[in-house]
Amino acid sequence: MYANAVALHKILNSNLQMIIPIFQRPYSWGKEQVRTLWEDILKLYDNVGINTKATHFLGPIVRVGISTSSVDTLKLYLIDGQQRIITLMVLLACMRNRFRGKDENIVRKIESGYLLNYEEKEENHYKLIPSEGDRDVFKRIIKREDLGEGRNKLKDTFEFFNKRLENSDFDLEKLRGIIINNLILVNIDVDKEENPYLIFESLNAKGTSLTQADLIRNYIFMKIGNEDKQRELYREFWRPMEESLGTALEAFFWRYSLKDGYFVKIKRTYANLKSELETNNEKNAEDELKKFNLYSKYYKWLSEPKYEPNPNLRKRFNRHNRWEIRTEYPFLLNIYKDYVDSHITLRQFYEILDIIESFVIRRFFNRYPTNKLNTLFIGLYRNLDKQNMIVSLKKILLNDCPNDEQFKEGLINFPIYISGAEKTSLILETIEESLHHKEPVKMEKLQIEHIMPQSGGDIKKMSQDWKNILGDNYEFVYSKYLHTLGNLTLTGYNQELGMKSFENKKKFLRDSHLESNKYFENINSWNEREIIKRAEALAKIALNVWRDLKDATYE
Repeated sequence: MYANAVALHKILNSNLQMIIPIFQRPYSWGKEQVRTLWEDILKLYDNVGINTKATHFLGPIVRVGISTSSVDTLKLYLIDGQQRIITLMVLLACMRNRFRGKDENIVRKIESGYLLNYEEKEENHYKLIPSEGDRDVFKRIIKREDLGEGRNKLKDTFEFFNKRLENSDFDLEKLRGIIINNLILVNIDVDKEENPYLIFESLNAKGTSLTQADLIRNYIFMKIGNEDKQRELYREFWRPMEESLGTALEAFFWRYSLKDGYFVKIKRTYANLKSELETNNEKNAEDELKKFNLYSKYYKWLSEPKYEPNPNLRKRFNRHNRWEIRTEYPFLLNIYKDYVDSHITLRQFYEILDIIESFVIRRFFNRYPTNKLNTLFIGLYRNLDKQNMIVSLKKILLNDCPNDEQFKEGLINFPIYISGAEKTSLILETIEESLHHKEPVKMEKLQIEHIMPQSGGDIKKMSQDWKNILGDNYEFVYSKYLHTLGNLTLTGYNQELGMKSFENKKKFLRDSHLESNKYFENINSWNEREIIKRAEALAKIALNVWRDLKDATYE
């Protein structure tokens, strides 16, 4: 291992190529990090001339030689420091662009000295090859090509520097000299015989900047070993996961690690998967990578149902996500696999999803603690009788699920609206859909309406007419029933109704296309008794939708 402090031009000004290994994460610097670097460069710009020896230390970079270097081009893995090196190369490319048409000699100096290997062709032409996700944009920046549509962190960095250079009167040649001569790095070159994966892991073992997904990627490809095989598997199995899940990749790996029925802290995701693979060989690591890819598709469809091809599964996944039942994901990853492998039928998949929805919603209305659900769902699949899955599922969940009488009481008394508009809308929409209107209404255009008005959350602002219709105990009725199911409905006229009297609201509701609003046709007053009566009518429907687990057959 060789280490020495050098200026940036010593890193770039030779016929070399630095390659970001497959196991490295993509370029991840945001505006804050880029701005900090830029401000450090500006401080040097102001001081150089006053103190020509002024320098700024950027930290270490670590490179490992590659045995496949060509005769003319030294190839190295850039193990640590890619964020700084790429950012500075993008800045130099922006400066190169500013010199075009003004001093072509300096343009050639920048390109041949810091961006390109002029005498080389194809891939060897570039002094740096980023990870695959960044490669196209980086090459476009270096080649002065259009960067296309869409957002990308490299593109953001390029635009940041372009804007700073356009709106300034910098002496560009002085700025170039500062960047290549006054920015100092500790360059650590490691022998070719050293394992780059182990070095990478060692460098980041004590840090917190790498995600669990980054560490998993590193370890998997270390186990695979062969570089050609790495590239093949990366492109076929790992890169599609990164593109599909994006920032959700880490959450996927955590829930994947829970699917076997044992709790793992999210910060221990990598450690848990590593311990399972430590004694395995390359073939096992490759098989595990393929499993990651397969289950990541299930996770994508669960978490973003619009990608699920089956409309009935898609509808159910949407409902579960609206109710935020994400603790079920480890369990459903197993169920999805059983469905794909034909161990359960599509009808059974529907039934399992409907049972879980009933279970969770019944518990919610009866204020059962939600923290128990995480533990329950993690171990649920492991405890199922796989030969009699539906009966077994009901039996396990039944003891923690309210019965019809308890559920009805919750539907009448629980202030569902304070739990959020999404949950409230789901309940009201489901009740409406169960009434089978001949001309289905577009639910997304509807809003939640309080029959007894909210009055801005202050009963003192309630009109005297409303106080009169509610009765002498209007304060009690307001505090107890305002946000309960009996006082809520759906309408397309939420803004118009507002604080209007019951009679005026009733006219709007009577003319509504919603079947559930026909209830108000023969209601002439609105008080505690009427709110409870309506809640009981809605509860009767709800009990048939979210049925008791002990005797229900779901379809």
